Amino acid sequence: MVLKVAFLLLALFYFCEIEGAKNHKLVVYWGQNAVYNLKKERQFWEKDLRHFCMNTRYDTIVLAFMHVFFDARQKDSMPGMNFAFHCETSMNADYPFLYRCPEIEAGIKECQSRGKQVLMSLGGASGSYGFQNDAQATKFANTVYHLLLEGDQLNNIRPFGSAVLDGVDLDIEGGTSIGYSAFVRELYKLTRNKKKKYIIAAAPQCPFPDSFLGPSPGKAFQDVPTMFDEIYIQFYNNYCHTGDAKEFYPNFAQWINYSSKNNGPMIYIGVPSHERAAYGNGFWRTPAEMAAIYQKVKDEPRFGGFMFWDASFDQNNIIGGRPYSEHIVDIMKGGSVTPTGSPVTSNSPATKTNAPITKSTSSSKTTTTPNPTKPGSTSCNGLKDGIYAHPTDCTKFFQCHGGNSYVKSCSSGLKFNSVKLICDWPENVTC
Repeated sequence: MVLKVAFLLLALFYFCEIEGAKNHKLVVYWGQNAVYNLKKERQFWEKDLRHFCMNTRYDTIVLAFMHVFFDARQKDSMPGMNFAFHCETSMNADYPFLYRCPEIEAGIKECQSRGKQVLMSLGGASGSYGFQNDAQATKFANTVYHLLLEGDQLNNIRPFGSAVLDGVDLDIEGGTSIGYSAFVRELYKLTRNKKKKYIIAAAPQCPFPDSFLGPSPGKAFQDVPTMFDEIYIQFYNNYCHTGDAKEFYPNFAQWINYSSKNNGPMIYIGVPSHERAAYGNGFWRTPAEMAAIYQKVKDEPRFGGFMFWDASFDQNNIIGGRPYSEHIVDIMKGGSVTPTGSPVTSNSPATKTNAPITKSTSSSKTTTTPNPTKPGSTSCNGLKDGIYAHPTDCTKFFQCHGGNSYVKSCSSGLKFNSVKLICDWPENVTC
């Protein structure tokens, strides 16, 4: 009898361990075909959403991006969106930059039928977004609810038709912190106590606190911590990346402590899915390195899993005959890791035949913003921690932290706007 009880307890313990591992999720961004910056040939382009729903083990797919919150070129200043070559069909003449995307609609429904969640990312590394006040933020929350979630007041211009997304992600990388607390409060009010469980997520860069969302006074992570469900932290393109253990683990602990103290959101470790998916070298981790990181963080109660930028790079990062993501999911499910080495680019053709866009939809801002006087070099001597324009290259910028300088590049076709401190469309920057 004692032996039987001991066996049952051991089995229960093992079951709980496996179940706990299953709760760690893999999140990926889809829609920007970022691999195009590396490989222009069609066979490498990002496959359609339905493919990733059917053939990958992602738990959550984040559509990128709704990058203009109020587009004055459209009726009622409706938002603008960009999905690279995946969808470029305007809703109608009144809404030239709000797209009707039946293929993405079908992909959303396919994902959800397989138990995967699909979110919309608001913001991004470039675009025209933000709020002038709380009233504007509240209005935008209602627009998002009716365009993308289960609201029914904008049915004639819903980009994804009858598909209802599972939530939104705030990828705020420019502008100010004004209004985001009000936006989250309103969206939370609209989506709670519904039959469908919605996710409110965010994707800050790793320095703690985040410049735009905090946690700090007057910013959303401090004002409404319990209204966020998940935070996908970009542990790359920064000094606190996963390859610098002395910076990464203490920084990760700060985010975990913030969440634990506030009974707040689950914390995800964001990484590039390919060595060329980030702005510089040294940010990508091999499966073996990811396994080592996972072993150190997996028992944190507020750790949610990993986030990838992006799907297009993952599909082209074949290691040991399988995409990079397969190895990472195996790690989280308790499997062993044997493949090592650098990523290779897949030669398998993509299913899409559309041509990629040569220039993304520009922001609604039409005035040109001059760059202020630049520092004389990328040295951080005498400079406070922060982001600065590169002195000689308009497509680059540098970040100062603790006296160290980290030079970064904007995505292809963008220039650094040192007024907004973001990578922006060239027509918005004089350089």
